[in-house]
Amino acid sequence: MAQNGQADKLRALLQARAQGGAEKPARLPQPQPLSPARAAANAVGRAAERLYRLPVLPVDIRPGAATLAELPELLPEQALLAVLQGPGDQIGVMALGFETVTALIEVQALGRVTARAAERRRLTRSDAAICVDFINALMAELGTELTGVDGFGAIQGYGYATHLDDPRALILMLEDRPYRSLSFELRLGGGETRDGSILVAVPQKADARPGDPSRPLPAPAVQGSPAAPPADAAPAPVRDATLAAAMTAAPVDVVGVLCRRTITLGELRALVPGRMLPLPRVTLAEARLETPGGQLLATGKLGESEGCHALRLHDPARIATQQPFAGTVPAPDPIPADLSDSDPFRASPGPHMAGGKVPARLASGV
Repeated sequence: MAQNGQADKLRALLQARAQGGAEKPARLPQPQPLSPARAAANAVGRAAERLYRLPVLPVDIRPGAATLAELPELLPEQALLAVLQGPGDQIGVMALGFETVTALIEVQALGRVTARAAERRRLTRSDAAICVDFINALMAELGTELTGVDGFGAIQGYGYATHLDDPRALILMLEDRPYRSLSFELRLGGGETRDGSILVAVPQKADARPGDPSRPLPAPAVQGSPAAPPADAAPAPVRDATLAAAMTAAPVDVVGVLCRRTITLGELRALVPGRMLPLPRVTLAEARLETPGGQLLATGKLGESEGCHALRLHDPARIATQQPFAGTVPAPDPIPADLSDSDPFRASPGPHMAGGKVPARLASGV
């Protein structure tokens, strides 16, 4: 009896649908746009699956925005820092947590992820070389998945550029502008798993015109200022070259000074390649930029940029209040040129210049 009742209900439901089908067509569900978190989850899962057949369970993905000063606070603890090179020389960063790097090394070396406790150590450039394929694959998948997602169109076209040893170098390397960020909390592995983390941050894309997303909006015109020339206008005539313009292209030698100290002549003679020279306690934020003669040009903070030492200069107003190095000697005076050289503005050497040479002067400052 129960079966007959269910059959009658099903038959009545089919008849009602057939009768009302012509008048009320069934509405198909409209596809919902992907959220940034969902698109990022698809991207990281596809990148790990395509490269290593590695199962990835997204636990938490948080899209957001940050300033340059806030980025170091978002980095995972003891993370591997990879600099990302994007279109138009844009620079971003990806930080892989220690457990994430360990999982990527295990899946490539053992074919699986283990749950063994990994010994904490400093991540090196060799670890970065092992993770390059995953970094590039993840950025490629993010660029595909986040296409059209509001606020994350600028993440396309990024790839691995280099590795950073010190997170403090980020402040010197990255531009001071808003950044879009994606923070991943993941569970990596199948039977045995590791809880890893990833942070991706790229410069936020400038506002664009409604008809052309790739072009930034022009600067607002100021009343009374000349209008910008049209694109098809004739180029402006080139001005005649001047001495001042030529002098601006002349090379100038400058010296970056972290500190100064005095050593004895015996210590100077004992200097050989590989010998360690102890330096006084200094701060990296008070490096000096000087001429070879010792004139102070600017002060700055010592850091790194693209694998090279770099100085981020301070406000020029600080030069006037700059104090000399504590406990060190001032910059030595430049050694005078050889007076025996011919000079059309000077008479021949006098009797006090026997042999035409000036005795060499020993500089005690290094």
